[in-house]
Amino acid sequence: MGQSDEKRYQAIVENLNDVVYTTDINAAITYISPNIQRIGGYLPSEVVGRSFADFVHPDDLPGRIDHFQKILTGANEPSEYRMLTKSGTPRWVRTSARTIVTAGKVVGIQGVLVDISDRKATEKALRHSKERYRLLVENARDAIFVIQDKRVVFMNASAIAIVGYSPDDQLADLTFDQFIHPDDRERIVARHLQRLAGAVLNDHASFRIICKDQSVKHVNLNAVLIEWEGKPAVLNFLRDITTEMQQSEKARHSQKLEALGTLAGGIAHNFNNLLMGIQGNASLALIQLDASHPLRTRLEKIMQLVQNGARLTGQLLQYTRGGHHHIKRVDLNQVVSDVSATLAATQKQVCIRLQLAADLPPIEADRQQIEQVLINLLLNAAEAMPDGGDVRIATTCLPDLQAVAPTPLSAKGPCVRLEVADSGPGMSRATLERIFEPFFTTKGLGRGTGLGLSTAFGIIKSHGGHIEVNSAPGHGTCVRFYLPAIAHPEVQATRPASSDPHTFTGTLLLVDDETSILETSAQLLTYSGFTVLKASSGRAALALYQHHHRTIDLVVLDMVMPGMSAKTLLQRMREVHPDVKVLLSSGYGMDEQARALLLQGCVGFLQKPYDFNAMLTTIQRLLPPAG
Repeated sequence: MGQSDEKRYQAIVENLNDVVYTTDINAAITYISPNIQRIGGYLPSEVVGRSFADFVHPDDLPGRIDHFQKILTGANEPSEYRMLTKSGTPRWVRTSARTIVTAGKVVGIQGVLVDISDRKATEKALRHSKERYRLLVENARDAIFVIQDKRVVFMNASAIAIVGYSPDDQLADLTFDQFIHPDDRERIVARHLQRLAGAVLNDHASFRIICKDQSVKHVNLNAVLIEWEGKPAVLNFLRDITTEMQQSEKARHSQKLEALGTLAGGIAHNFNNLLMGIQGNASLALIQLDASHPLRTRLEKIMQLVQNGARLTGQLLQYTRGGHHHIKRVDLNQVVSDVSATLAATQKQVCIRLQLAADLPPIEADRQQIEQVLINLLLNAAEAMPDGGDVRIATTCLPDLQAVAPTPLSAKGPCVRLEVADSGPGMSRATLERIFEPFFTTKGLGRGTGLGLSTAFGIIKSHGGHIEVNSAPGHGTCVRFYLPAIAHPEVQATRPASSDPHTFTGTLLLVDDETSILETSAQLLTYSGFTVLKASSGRAALALYQHHHRTIDLVVLDMVMPGMSAKTLLQRMREVHPDVKVLLSSGYGMDEQARALLLQGCVGFLQKPYDFNAMLTTIQRLLPPAG
């Protein structure tokens, strides 16, 4: 959730008429919304940290404790009790709560506290005199109405307002089932008839109502059997819980996305480990084959495919774990070719045509983020043409970025333009004006987050560029973005790792629980001249370090290890030798844990699957010169 979303949801919670609260599993209050001051006279700071038992009438405390325990075990029945206000006066309240679950473990409860003093007073007044309760009922915040012989014989002002009518509307001829959503009607009518027949039912029911303007609201109903003018009737208290339902749905959706992110991150990590094993074995084979051997071409193709797979898992990790810009020299034509090939395999109803400019200058960008922009644009185009269509992707070099941007940009000079044009139905002007708004989507409920183009806008802006969209109904959509080009790209010679063994010297402790990675990496490093000690767990690594720390020059440590975390292992090795050098590696990417360990003194980070030449270069940089 972004910061603006968090502030918006916080504002909603703090302005509800009801009180929102959370506790830990010991019933200590960890949060309570400001409305507690209106209901109980307390400031939130006077409540947070104290047990809820401090605010319960002594006669109601045993029942509250029993209800709290039931909630922790998964029950969700609401309860009513007397709350002690700051002045000592009891007020009737009703609470609905559910468990807070983190990492599969119940850590507390969250709920809503509703002041039902009006309702309790109303019930008491009804038992004594119909005339005495009318004033209370008419001014109650809850919607209150009486049903007799299926007809609504009385409605207070709140009841009239909740269904969208005015006091002047003629409601006498309406039956109560006309207000109930068709999908809930049979159930609620049956409950009403059973109650009239004397059946013992749960007092509360949730369902949907149809308002005068045909909008739908979620409501909670509390019903009591009474006599009205000498005949059986049902007194009903109705509360609009639409906002609560929406918040609950958003919370469930957020938890679902978090769970999917965790799952996707785990899959990407495991897949990176597989790619690492494939790449290590291919590297070993390349080292051992003669330069003219016919199988070298196939092995080099395997290495290229591993890198393609690594980029895909990098995109997945970027989504699930976030990250910062990793600015490098990027060939935009190559990005277009790679992404369009991937999308063409999954969106076969779309014909993608490439028009890539020759000698296109490179850009300085985060490749993964530029790929994300292009993927979003292609997916939008494909979804706009479910029955098939054409997408044209073109790249062009232009002489002046300032000339194509509506407002001056910090970057000047030549730029590259990428254009994605589809043959879809196009967009109206009203839609076009809102496409960069976060969460705006035309896909319908549940079919999109509305973050695609707003994310693209943010990425292009953060790279010093400009994005524009042209569209009209019946004429398709064309998205163009412009990014600064590197005017005079330097040609950088690459130095392959030496094919001669024993090029390097030094002793390495290699720590990884994946056998394929551990063995192949150890063989590659040994072939290059290193002395390699191997450990497949944190405990084994610590034992080896305790015995050989005087000769170990560098520890290459996988971040995710069984039995002992990387942080703990680092602390234990420092107890043996404070100046231990640790190079981290992970299939998860640079997450918060890795950044924290780097701040604590680890000397580098290798993203799996890492290129063996890059690994040798990194190790060579970290070790002192031989001799």
